[in-house]
Amino acid sequence: MTGADLSADPKQQWTRVSPPRVVADPDVERWDDEADVIVVGFGGAGVVASLEALDQGADVLAVDRFGGGGSTAMSGGTLYAAGSRHQKAAGFEDTAEEMFKYLSAEGCALSPAVLRRFCEESNANLEWLEGFGVPYGSNAYLQKTAYPPDGHWLFYSGNEMLPAYREVSEPAPRGHRTAVPGFGGHVYFAKLKDAAIARGTRLLPHAPAQRLLLDPAGTVIGVEVNAMPEPHWKEHEKLYGVVSPWRPFNAERAERAIARCDALEKAGETRRLRACGGVILCAGAFTYSLAMIRKYREEVAQSYTGLLRLGSMGCDGSGIELGQSVGGKAEHMDRIFLGRPISPPEAFLRGVMVNIEGRRFVSEDAYQSVFGEMLSKQPGYGRGWLVLDSAHFWKGIRQSLFPGKGMFMQWGAPALMNAVLGGTRRARSISALARKCGMDGNALERTIADYNQRAHAGQPDPLGKAADKIKPLSGRTFYAINVSLDNKFGPTFTSTLGGLVPQDDTGEVLDKDGCPITGLYVAGRTAIGVATLGHASGLSIADTVFTGRRAARHAAQARPRARTLDGQGAPLSPAANDKVNDRANDREE
Repeated sequence: MTGADLSADPKQQWTRVSPPRVVADPDVERWDDEADVIVVGFGGAGVVASLEALDQGADVLAVDRFGGGGSTAMSGGTLYAAGSRHQKAAGFEDTAEEMFKYLSAEGCALSPAVLRRFCEESNANLEWLEGFGVPYGSNAYLQKTAYPPDGHWLFYSGNEMLPAYREVSEPAPRGHRTAVPGFGGHVYFAKLKDAAIARGTRLLPHAPAQRLLLDPAGTVIGVEVNAMPEPHWKEHEKLYGVVSPWRPFNAERAERAIARCDALEKAGETRRLRACGGVILCAGAFTYSLAMIRKYREEVAQSYTGLLRLGSMGCDGSGIELGQSVGGKAEHMDRIFLGRPISPPEAFLRGVMVNIEGRRFVSEDAYQSVFGEMLSKQPGYGRGWLVLDSAHFWKGIRQSLFPGKGMFMQWGAPALMNAVLGGTRRARSISALARKCGMDGNALERTIADYNQRAHAGQPDPLGKAADKIKPLSGRTFYAINVSLDNKFGPTFTSTLGGLVPQDDTGEVLDKDGCPITGLYVAGRTAIGVATLGHASGLSIADTVFTGRRAARHAAQARPRARTLDGQGAPLSPAANDKVNDRANDREE
């Protein structure tokens, strides 16, 4: 840390990734460790890749900037899947084909063939996870919600029930919540981590990856890490803990912790790790790199103090930058999840969402990322109000006070805080409410009048709102809840969705000409995936399982290059060398 300037602008981060280095003769290079497969990033995708590679008979070395877990361990632990026994027990005969039709309608950055394979493998992947002790259940929650109460483990986690999607796909609850009290991501990850370590994964923690190593032909043969001295691990982990997506008003404190962590990591020492089958990049997104967000979505970076960034400090973009350093192609880097939940409380779905011009622009029962993305495109960038009559406003307050078992801190308290502190307006008429919100009174009156007229007549909603959620706004008092993206009292969830482009069948990173980079694979949020263009809760974890297993299968089955070290960094004995060569020959045959 000598010479580190911690008083500098915390938003200016030093670059962790260095240009790749070509190793002239890999067999005479000094390596600090070797493995068949090296996994960079030990979060959701990394732990899955480790387990699958072990199943394929590979020796696995995983490295992580911190202690592992990443954004998955901080998540709700929901997996999106179709055709599960839990759905059947709840009375739903769902199929992979219906899931495919729904996700196709949402939009997908992947080819139809890959999306179909994702859907067809979803139930098998769920059962694979259950084999490691991840618990799921069949008690379904059928109301619209961003996350169901404790005791309910199955829910509609996307837009499945909206009329536009029901026309193309039979709806079913596909969000399989980890069956534990509260947010279950930490339990989900812990079960998989314990299994991976017990089966032989070697984990090198507190070792940020900083450079890829190539042979003269351009094949990725290893990675260089900046291993932190063990006496620094406690301080390193403490700084990591400052960054939490569930801690409100934390944005600036988190940025200061990121800057201090960057400075601390300069005390690390370089270690060169050889991958005899392949390197799998599983290092997450770039949600906690303001420099990268500013590069691709300046307006989102400007609103960062009002956002809850879904991820960990390890979501720093370094995995994407490592792939780009050897010519990897990245796409959809401007795609950012902006989740602006309205429900719970369920009563708020009866309101009318308007922009600063007083115009309605989105169906109020749409998935939360639809709200956020549509808000970001409105005049004034991200300014919006949810207009309610008195009956539904106070019903929503009561529901927020008693949102269901295990739901108060996650959903009830934030809804109440926004209603009380976030700038809620109250008036005896719509025109007076408009003035208090800085809107044109005539415009808002026309919007509400049109909405009420359609509601009284039972006409279909032009924006696709479900009929059972449409109620006329009535009474003598009206409320407007501030749902703007920069409102820190009602924060918007966000995470980045762009990344490296994987080869459809192997998960290898593609270069700018569409050719695979030999020896380099990608999984999870480091890559574009199923959730890049259309989102539903549970898609991200499901994508880590699908892509992590895909990459590991192919990296593990690649013919190992000559091994010179055992798992502890000592030279291999002649007998061990013969065993490695025999395994290589078996795979080649």
